[in-house]
Amino acid sequence: MGKSRSSTVMSAFLMQRHGLTREKALSQIQQARPICEPNEGFWKQLELYHDMATPQNVDEHPAYQRWLYQREIELSRACGQAPEAEKIRFEDEHVHAQAGADFEMRYAN
Repeated sequence: MGKSRSSTVMSAFLMQRHGLTREKALSQIQQARPICEPNEGFWKQLELYHDMATPQNVDEHPAYQRWLYQREIELSRACGQAPEAEKIRFEDEHVHAQAGADFEMRYAN
């Protein structure tokens, strides 16, 4: 026990607190507990966390919102069902959420 999930949580902590890469954080953990190794899904999430610059509030970050949406689509495809209507988002929603409510609408002539 404590091989994947706990090593992921500790890696995220070390990344956020000390500015380490996921590889360096895991290396530090493995010095004390060599069997620790995040599974593939957790490892990808640590990469996303690093790409997001290890924010305190992950839930509100546009990159995380996009990841959640893509995961929802993958699960829907695996089940052979369309995603729930309220979960459907358009690409520009992510841009506007990041930039705020100020945007300019242009029409093609």
